[in-house]
Amino acid sequence: MKPVMLGCVAGLLLALFGSQVAAQPLAEIARREKFRRAALAEKAKTDNTTPKTYTNADLRGGGRLTTSTAETPSPTVSATGTDPTRPAEGAPETAAATADEDQWRNRINAVQQARDRAQLMAAALQNRVDGLWAEFTSRDDPAQRTVIEGNRQAALDELENTSAEIADLTQQIADIREEARRANVPPGWLR
Repeated sequence: MKPVMLGCVAGLLLALFGSQVAAQPLAEIARREKFRRAALAEKAKTDNTTPKTYTNADLRGGGRLTTSTAETPSPTVSATGTDPTRPAEGAPETAAATADEDQWRNRINAVQQARDRAQLMAAALQNRVDGLWAEFTSRDDPAQRTVIEGNRQAALDELENTSAEIADLTQQIADIREEARRANVPPGWLR
């Protein structure tokens, strides 16, 4: 086959099947998010960390959620009379510094990944809103337009909530950086 003919066939196939593959359905995104949250809950169980707790006050706060975590118990002194969270006297202090570095890196990375996921979700929702608008304007049947407009409005509401979540996560990142600056954490630990 000639390269021109091969290019035409490839372009035709992309045009026919590209629109079906390009848009990821919202149901698929929701299913993946459900699995991600289940994996996070499982990880929290194995790491013995406390999950975020949302209260009724958070729901009344105009859509802006704040989180509270359960208090962590204070470290107990072992039978030998030493604090298990501190390195032994003979142990090098680099192990404690490495643990602190990992803690700061994990903390900032978790929030940045959550922000990246929210931005991806916002882009998908914006794509959905745009597609529903195009579908709405191309329909003549008022009953179909009403259904499409309802779906579009629901997607717009979800997009607004996701945008608020992105703003909240961006603020959390700024707060972590400020806290690290006050704690004299080297800037490289937060990259």
